[in-house]
Amino acid sequence: MNILLVVGLVLFACTILWVYVLFMSNTINEPEKEKPKEVVHEDVISRCNQLLEQGLHAELQRYAQRELSKNYGNVELRRILAQSLMASGNEQMAIKHYEAILSIAPYDIKTQEMLAQYYCENGPKSRAIELYEQIILYDNGNVNAVENLAKLYEQIENWEKAIEMYQLIIDAEVDENRKMELKYTLANLYIKIDDNEKAFEAYEEIHKTDPENLEILLLLADLAYKNKYWQDCLKYYKKIISIVGDDFEILEKIAQMQVTLENWPEAIAAYKKIISLEDPDSTNYLYHQNELCNAMLKNKQYPEAIDLLKDLLAQNPKETSFAFTLAQAYTLIGEFQIGVNLYTKLLDDLPPEQGEIIIKYISNLICAWAQDLFKKGEYNQAFDKFFEALKYNEENDEVYYQLGKCNYYIKSFQDSIAHFKRAIAIKPQESKYYFGLGCAYDEMGSVKNAKIAFYDAINIDPMNIQARIAYAISLTKELEYAQSIEQFAEVLKYIPDNADTLYNLALAYELVGDVERAIKYYKKAIDVNHEHKEAKHNIELLLGEEYNPDSGIQYLEDLGINATNEEIKEMQEEPIIEAEVEKEEIEVAQTVTEEQTELKEDDIEKQEIDKQDLEEMTDNKSMFS
Repeated sequence: MNILLVVGLVLFACTILWVYVLFMSNTINEPEKEKPKEVVHEDVISRCNQLLEQGLHAELQRYAQRELSKNYGNVELRRILAQSLMASGNEQMAIKHYEAILSIAPYDIKTQEMLAQYYCENGPKSRAIELYEQIILYDNGNVNAVENLAKLYEQIENWEKAIEMYQLIIDAEVDENRKMELKYTLANLYIKIDDNEKAFEAYEEIHKTDPENLEILLLLADLAYKNKYWQDCLKYYKKIISIVGDDFEILEKIAQMQVTLENWPEAIAAYKKIISLEDPDSTNYLYHQNELCNAMLKNKQYPEAIDLLKDLLAQNPKETSFAFTLAQAYTLIGEFQIGVNLYTKLLDDLPPEQGEIIIKYISNLICAWAQDLFKKGEYNQAFDKFFEALKYNEENDEVYYQLGKCNYYIKSFQDSIAHFKRAIAIKPQESKYYFGLGCAYDEMGSVKNAKIAFYDAINIDPMNIQARIAYAISLTKELEYAQSIEQFAEVLKYIPDNADTLYNLALAYELVGDVERAIKYYKKAIDVNHEHKEAKHNIELLLGEEYNPDSGIQYLEDLGINATNEEIKEMQEEPIIEAEVEKEEIEVAQTVTEEQTELKEDDIEKQEIDKQDLEEMTDNKSMFS
């Protein structure tokens, strides 16, 4: 047993020794392997370019992908890989690599341009726009990028941005022919955004270089019409006629332009020309005859127009337009009854809906008849006709307005107020009705109600200067001097040479105790009208001496200014009216007004006397024109 154990241990030890000798022998005899060389960047780029030139795309792509796994940020290697992918038809993967380049190098213009062009052709266009915008953000001289961006904006109908881009291109373009093409594009874009003014200006620039271009002339005439450039419209239509001859449609437009411009002799000549060229059986022949008669009436050729209308009506008894125009003609010469008879006869030949329109015309005609009678002093007959007009149309606001005016003139102010209110109830957005109401209230001595009515008038129509003047005067009467000064200043923006407004402004300053400015505006009023007695009287009271408006030196000395005769002459040549009162002046007046609210009782009594004086001074004229 012991012998067997010893033998076993010896065999195990021999085995271990044998394995150790074998391992050591293999290690010693194995040749040493060469370590791989590290490939430098230049070698990678060179090899990739070589493979790209040889068209070995599969090998290039495997090699480049392996190298990119070691160096993700190698932009040049990624660009070569993207080119290879694009060339081998794998566009989607190529675009991903180009986008990756931009994530690494955001300002790589070369890549931005390539990508923008791709997206421009294949979409999405929003990404192409984004890229082109980035390019021109730091390279606005890149004309290709700007032009592509302009076209993209056109495609997505962002007209304003497209215009902005094309304007940049035009500014940079040196080739005149190319510049003209771009101006065409720009002009058409202005039309797209309904900016007819700029479109007109753009086409006029084009017209200067090509004055006989009929297409441009037609566009200019159309744009001039849309912009209400009547003279320009007429000029271009005449130019078109000079090129194409007597074009019937253009002759019609010329006639319409002459009517719009109220060039009645030219309008008459134009319609006669049209009628001479027109077939009497055409649908518009009678219409043009009627328009000719209307132009004659406007030109006060009453007998000639009436004779022509009678002949036309005799030949065409069912043509109601001739009867209608003939009724107007008789009204214009004061033959109101004949006009009413003609309108009444029309009622038998017209359907009910058109008959209602004629009834309103009859009401208006009788209203005009009543006004004519009132002017002649035939008051009772005038009022009878006014009420006859209302029988035809109870809702005729113009009749109530005229009734209000007539009652105002005969000093029946309560009736005047009632009629003005009725007119307002029918047509509440008519400024002149509130102005009439204010005048009537003013005559009744109800300044507060007058002030409200005048305010409503200018709130509806800020250009109602009569109402604004009356409102300013009512503010002065109510001792609201700062506001009245502001309103008079507003009036001077529209009528800067109005002596009465300057006088009232001076008076307001005088009432707040600002003598210096009062004198200033009294002098301006006298400069405009040397015969303004009230202004002259007031300034002499303030100066304590006679005032000579012809003495320029005296005027300057009063303001504490010394000047030579030449300087005086220069000053006299300048506009003598300031368009606005300075803001400080109004603020000063406001301060004074606030101080006046704290006056003692005796001072308040004095203010009431001033108010009476003011009412006497401003009560010398009718407010109606």
